[in-house]
Amino acid sequence: MSGPADRGWGAGGSAPGDFYRPEIQTLSREEIVSIQETRLRDLVARVFDQPVPFFKRKLEAAGVGPDDVKTLDDLHRVPTTTKGELRESEAANPPLGDYRGAPLERCIRLGTSTGTTGRPTIMLFTRHDLDVEHDAAARMFWRQGYRPGDVVTHAHPGGLYGGQALLGGALEAFGALNVAVGPPVSRADAERAIALWKELRPTGYEMFGPPRHLFWDTAIEMGLDPREDLGMPEPDEVIPWRTFSAGIECFAFLGSSCGHSQGSHLCEDEAIVEVIDPATGDPVAEGERGHEVVTTLTKDNFMLRYDLQDVVRLDRSGCPCGETHARGFWDGRAADLVRAGDRDLLPIDVSEALADVPEVSRPALEFQMVRTADPGALRLRVETPDPNATLRARVAGLLTERLGVPAEIDLVETGALPRPAYKPARVVDE
Repeated sequence: MSGPADRGWGAGGSAPGDFYRPEIQTLSREEIVSIQETRLRDLVARVFDQPVPFFKRKLEAAGVGPDDVKTLDDLHRVPTTTKGELRESEAANPPLGDYRGAPLERCIRLGTSTGTTGRPTIMLFTRHDLDVEHDAAARMFWRQGYRPGDVVTHAHPGGLYGGQALLGGALEAFGALNVAVGPPVSRADAERAIALWKELRPTGYEMFGPPRHLFWDTAIEMGLDPREDLGMPEPDEVIPWRTFSAGIECFAFLGSSCGHSQGSHLCEDEAIVEVIDPATGDPVAEGERGHEVVTTLTKDNFMLRYDLQDVVRLDRSGCPCGETHARGFWDGRAADLVRAGDRDLLPIDVSEALADVPEVSRPALEFQMVRTADPGALRLRVETPDPNATLRARVAGLLTERLGVPAEIDLVETGALPRPAYKPARVVDE
């Protein structure tokens, strides 16, 4: 999703102490931990009592019984699960696998993942599962300044992919007008959406960077001023850590940032979020990067220590807004880590460094990190309206200074890099 309310995407942001669920969002740390441990014990008991075969096998193989997980400190005894294992379960027990917490007859919605990291997985939702997501999304909308009655448009794909229906349903449950236009896969698609927005003047635009940029460029080509005529902010790079997700198959609306933009407040009453060292499985120190591991506590179709193989950080210190739940920072996918010099870098590291270079970052930052067999330097392709040697040297020097690695920059004309209709492709292999 795109930039935060204080950058014009929402309706203005909430004031400190203004919460959608104040009785939940201001719990003490002790109360949050107590809720998590009670719900965790219930969840583990359910794995054995219901049973849920996939998770029951994993626990038994690890020597963990129904009474062995009582506190958060015991959670490390539970093996992690990856999306690859879910795919294996679906293949061995077609079509839905044996990891579901609710039978098909109790489910009211089916969707699939995007398949970004492989074969799409099937997602099932009961009414209760949707209620959990809708409540979490309402906290997000409220933090970002939306209110019932707002007009919110988005460009998620429809069809089997579950993202459009989930976001649209959450907006409707919140009381906003849901305007789903789909990805702009053709010029005609973009023009139809823009014509509608010119009349509606949406309160917010919820979409990833590539479609935002495509819509912006198309509006200009149509002779419109996107900001003045559509109420659309500039399609600059996604603001870091505005949202924190565990994927649609686990917990889509797990967290979001408040107006202070100091990480995404997590729904810790509904889920436990861990950050682990992928090599050892041990928790990392607070503030350090590691793999995001999530246990959903209240869903019918739950996940138990699901390793999303995303790179995140946690901060449990106090936030000026007054919300007490921990804040998460989603830094990127582990698959997008690029070795350069003695560092492993993610696209967010590059976008933060280049945000202060208007020649490449306005109206939108478009770049590719090139993964090479020789990782001695960071190789980048960066768009700019005026590629020239002086700018290339300045960008390379800035990246070397900010990131601490040599940088080799290839400046290309604006529009030279691919424009996906949905998610950005920031890392390519040489």
